[in-house]
Amino acid sequence: MRHARALLLGSAAALATATVLRLPGAWASGNALNHVSGAWIALAEDLAHGTFYRALSEPGLGYGGTRFFPLAFALHGALRASGADLLASGYALSLAAGALLALGVFLLVRAAGLATPAAAAFGALAFAGFATQHALASVRGDLLPVALSALGLAAVARAPARGRGAAAAAFLFALAFAAKPTALTAPAAAAAWLALRGERRLALGLALLTAAGAIAVVLVTDVLSEGRFLAILAATATGGAGSRDLLRGPIRLAEHLLIADPAAIVLGGSAGLVALVALPARLRAARAGQAEPALLGALWLLAAGAGALVVFASPGTGVNHLVELEAAAAVALGTAWAGASGAARLARALAPAAAVAGVWVAIGMAREDGRTARIREVHQVAAALPAGGRVLSEDPLVPLVAGGRPEVLDPWMLRLAAQADPALARPLIDDLRGGAFDAVVLFQDLDSPDSEPWYARGNLGTPVVEAVRSAYRLAERHGRYRIYLPVTDRARAGPLASAPPRG
Repeated sequence: MRHARALLLGSAAALATATVLRLPGAWASGNALNHVSGAWIALAEDLAHGTFYRALSEPGLGYGGTRFFPLAFALHGALRASGADLLASGYALSLAAGALLALGVFLLVRAAGLATPAAAAFGALAFAGFATQHALASVRGDLLPVALSALGLAAVARAPARGRGAAAAAFLFALAFAAKPTALTAPAAAAAWLALRGERRLALGLALLTAAGAIAVVLVTDVLSEGRFLAILAATATGGAGSRDLLRGPIRLAEHLLIADPAAIVLGGSAGLVALVALPARLRAARAGQAEPALLGALWLLAAGAGALVVFASPGTGVNHLVELEAAAAVALGTAWAGASGAARLARALAPAAAVAGVWVAIGMAREDGRTARIREVHQVAAALPAGGRVLSEDPLVPLVAGGRPEVLDPWMLRLAAQADPALARPLIDDLRGGAFDAVVLFQDLDSPDSEPWYARGNLGTPVVEAVRSAYRLAERHGRYRIYLPVTDRARAGPLASAPPRG
C-alpha cells in the first residue's frame, strides 16, 4: 500500500509538473485555438459590444447560430468589456476552470476517505488525457461545466443526508447546465446514488431542483437574448444529426479515442475496469443502506460514458467532448483506491499508469507547440488582409485578431441553417458573387478535390463556397489558411496572375 501510494504521488506530481511547464508554450503557440474557439470568442466579443446571441442572420452583424450555452462566454465577455486582452482573458478563464475541476475532483475523492495528498493526486489525474490537456490551453466552454459538475457531486457526497447539500449541488448543476447542455449527466448520477442509498425523497428533490434550474437558465437566456436563443437552438441543436448518425455514435467515439486521445483509453479503460470489478459489491452495499462515494464515482463514469455516446452521434463533435469522461474516470479510480478489495488493488495498479500516459501526452503537446504556432499563422493572415476591408473568414478568430468582428460566427452552423432555409444565405451568396468582400479566408484550396466534401459536410456549405469560387482567386497561403481576393479588383488581379501563393 505504501509503495502504491508513493508511485501514485510521484506519477501525479510528474503529470502536474509537465502540465504546468507546457502551458506557457501552449498559450504562446495558440495551437489549441481552432475555428470553434473562434466562435466562442466571437460570442464573447459580441456580448462585450452589447449583443447577447446574434440572430441567424442579422443586418450589420452578419450571421449567428450556435448551440453553445452562455456561462463561459458571458464570463469572457465581461472581462473583455472591462478592457482585458482578447486571448489572455480567455486563457485565464480556461486555467481557472481547470483549477476548479482539480478542486472538484479532490473534494469528491476526499469524501471517499482518501488522505489529502492522494486526493490531490487524483485531481491531477483528471488531466491525464488529451482532451483535458487541450482544454487548458484553449478558449472554449468545455472545462467549466465539468468543474461545476464535480463540485456539485462533491456537495452531495460530503453531506448526502442534508437538504442543504442537495440544494447547493442543484445550484452547481444548474450552473454547469448554463455552461453546457450535456452537463445533466452528473446530476443523473447523483440522483441515482441518493436513490440507491434509500434517500429517494432527497433524490427526487435534487432532480426537481436541478430541472427547475435548467429551465430557468433556458428561459432567462431566451429573454435576455430577446428570443434569439431558442430560435437558434431550434435550428442548430442537433448539429444535423439523423437516425444513421445515432447508430454511428459509438463508432465516432471509438475513432476519437483511438486517433485523437489514446491516453483517454488508458485512463477511462482503467477506471471502467475498476468500476466493473467493484460494481457488484457496491450495489450489494447500497441495498444494505451503505452506498459510499465509490459508487457515486462509478455512476458518474457510467453516466458520462452514456452522455458521450449521445454527443458523438451529432456530426461536428470533437475530442473536446471527452473532458467529462476523463474527469469522471479520475474520480472513479480515486474513490475506489482505498481498502483491501480487488477493485482497490486494481485501482492502485492502474492509476499510476494513467498518470504516466498523461505525462506522455503533455510532453508530446509541448513538442508540437515548440514546432508550430497557429497563432502566428493567424497574425500573418490578419496582417495580409486589406486594412479596414470587409472579410469573410471560415475561422472567426482571424477577423477578431485583425481588430474586427466576424461576418460568420459559426461556419458549421451557417451550413446547417442554410440547408434548412436556403434563403438565409442568399444575401451572403449574392455579396460574394458581386465581389463585395475584400477578402475571403478559407482552410481549403478550392482547386483541391478535398475541398468539395469538406464544405459539403462541414463549414459554410457548397452554395457559399461555389460563390467564392466564381468570383475570387487564391492569393496567399499562410500555414492552414488560404486568402482569396476578388478577381474583379484589377489592382489585385495582376499580382495574382504573376506571383505564386506564399506559405
